[in-house]
Amino acid sequence: MDHDQRDSALSLAQHAVRLQTLLDRRIVDVLNAHGLSRSELDVLGALAERGDDGARPRELSSRLLLTTGGTSNILRRLHEDGLIEREADPSDARSQIIRLTTQGKEAAQRAGTAAGEVISQVLEPVDSSLLQSAAQLLHEVLTAMNDDAPVHRDPSGASRQP
Repeated sequence: MDHDQRDSALSLAQHAVRLQTLLDRRIVDVLNAHGLSRSELDVLGALAERGDDGARPRELSSRLLLTTGGTSNILRRLHEDGLIEREADPSDARSQIIRLTTQGKEAAQRAGTAAGEVISQVLEPVDSSLLQSAAQLLHEVLTAMNDDAPVHRDPSGASRQP
């Protein structure tokens, strides 16, 4: 990596972290009001995306870039709150399939919609064409890194294309 590319990479990372910090401050407040953490909403969203097929804990860990221990703790809390159900995996007795309960689907929808509204409020001063360009450029950066899959979810948890 040459000097200019390194400087550009550092600048991109600093701007991305700054934007994430500004958004996170507001999103965390909204999620706290819904009784969820950011990681819990991510898990609920990933499960909503999978629908009735559910997912194995290891799949969730990998997709959401969480440790297996962290995922286990999140799943334990979501199960205690009645938002997910666990079922033995018929194809592998050592594993489980995790699915959203009706209450979990509703919680994911409500919290996801609220988080989306906060993001819209924070970014409201920015022209929509600039937002579209920035989103497309970040998509291209992540695609070049082979790491763009989990970002394309609407507030309901459903998959969508960029």
